[in-house]
Amino acid sequence: MYLKARTRLACQIAHLHPDRFNEAIHAGSFLCAPKTRPGMARVFDVNDIIVLRVYSWLIEEGMIPSKAGPMACGLRDVLDRSPEADVALCVKTHFPGDDWLTPEELGADAEFHHGTDIVSIREWRLKNLRARIEHELRSEASIVGDA
Repeated sequence: MYLKARTRLACQIAHLHPDRFNEAIHAGSFLCAPKTRPGMARVFDVNDIIVLRVYSWLIEEGMIPSKAGPMACGLRDVLDRSPEADVALCVKTHFPGDDWLTPEELGADAEFHHGTDIVSIREWRLKNLRARIEHELRSEASIVGDA
């Protein structure tokens, strides 16, 4: 079963108010949202909702949307390369910006990335988050009828 959700449900699962999501889209802060056309619903897959949940966590931590959006969208790049990744790393070096990698891409004992010192690595564990999202999507899909 390929699990999908429209914006309202995706935002509910990600703990993000749909209005805050729409504001981020219109402000250009969240550029990795699933594409849509006028009159068509935006449809999220599991990995899109993972990225949306990370965006929501970053906002909850106090990060402003114009910074949280690009950071979360870096995770989307990792999930495009490795759709089943259980762990993603946000690597900060002395260069501006963050790089998102899988542990395999970085290497176990890496001290350098792109030729400069690694300042910090933030590990995002996605396995249980993915399972929770899949469970919520399956539960929603099992409901028959109008609310």
